[in-house]
Amino acid sequence: MTIALIAVTVCALAFAAYVFISHDKITERKVEAMLAKWKAKEEKAIREDAYSRSRAVSFGKTIEHYVPFMENFPVDPKDVQFFGKPIDYIAFANRGSKTKCSVHFIEVKSGNSNLNGHQKNIKDAILKGRVHWHEHTVDGIWEHETRKQHLNK
Repeated sequence: MTIALIAVTVCALAFAAYVFISHDKITERKVEAMLAKWKAKEEKAIREDAYSRSRAVSFGKTIEHYVPFMENFPVDPKDVQFFGKPIDYIAFANRGSKTKCSVHFIEVKSGNSNLNGHQKNIKDAILKGRVHWHEHTVDGIWEHETRKQHLNK
């Protein structure tokens, strides 16, 4: 009877070990399947988000070239110079007037876009009056010629 009891106990322990190991493997497979489904779903959402952001950026880059000709643009389009980065436009309005001449920094935004960090810093510098004029003069002489050679041309 003790041999039978030992045999039944060994069989029960073996079966319990088998169930425990099988259960872990089944759980692992279920988790892997759930992870694969989640990845596929999230990848689709990420791709859709990237596509719509890309379209918005492309639209913004296209439309910013036409903005100076739209209603309510703050300056005359002939006074506007496209700059692109970090600010879209710089305009020099009323250049012929000593009292009305002005400089305008214009950033074009579309949709839900906001100023980036550099644009915010530039805006802050302008609003706080940290704008400077620098005039840098060069004589136009190249290293391979002397001043006399340059002036005799």
